[in-house]
Amino acid sequence: MTKLGRGLEALINNGPDSRDQITGVTTLRIRDIVPNRYQPRRQFDPEKLRELADSLRENGIIQPIIVTRREDDLYEIVAGERRLEAAKLANFREVPVIIRSVTPKEQLQFAIIENVQREDLNAIEIARAYQQLNDEFNLSHTQISEIVSKDRATISNFIRLLKLSEKIQLQILAGELTSGHARAILQVSENLQEEFAQIIVRNKFSVRRAEMEARKIKERGSVTPKRSRSGKRQEILEMEKELSRKYQIRVKISDKGDQGKILFHYNSQDELDKLLRKL
Repeated sequence: MTKLGRGLEALINNGPDSRDQITGVTTLRIRDIVPNRYQPRRQFDPEKLRELADSLRENGIIQPIIVTRREDDLYEIVAGERRLEAAKLANFREVPVIIRSVTPKEQLQFAIIENVQREDLNAIEIARAYQQLNDEFNLSHTQISEIVSKDRATISNFIRLLKLSEKIQLQILAGELTSGHARAILQVSENLQEEFAQIIVRNKFSVRRAEMEARKIKERGSVTPKRSRSGKRQEILEMEKELSRKYQIRVKISDKGDQGKILFHYNSQDELDKLLRKL
């Protein structure tokens, strides 16, 4: 197995198919270059792409795009697809390239490494890429971890995200949920996951808050907290008891979702004075 975790340097240096024997760099017309069929990234940030295009107009393409030649005389990207898209925006007709002969597995590996090392991929895109290495090339999680220089548990955790529903995966791809949120969602029953995901998004939960809520959901078996005969959620009743104990005075909480009131009931000026001192 090729160890590629150190990056793309080994791919760039002294390629046998490179045109220029000294630099290894040649140029190709953009219309002769096609996307990497194994590219794990499915979408590019338009704003960042425009920024890169502006930089290319000013400075040119400093790092060549790596391509491989196909049987139909077109060239398929191995690494550098974002640079190619930016070059199109900048109205370039040609781009500098290094031509290499690579296998389909290496194409996927290089695409993953380029994106993961630069933290360009979304968690679901990374998960799908790792799964593709597993499915199409029969690589174990341990072998994948060696290729991308990540520990095996990290690979397994990413792939677990694909157990989430398509709806939740789309929320992660859209940036509404992070991989941390996704791991919290995976802790609850499958039939509760989409409802829980909506609550996380609607209330803008942090990952820590999502993890806390996941534990509560597992304990009670539902996303919505159980309510007492009075109609109050059990956790609100517990808060009332805790505040009453702490301040030695009757406390009532009026709860309406994300809003409410905390009411302190006192029966004398002395009780009020003691309460104010404690507060």
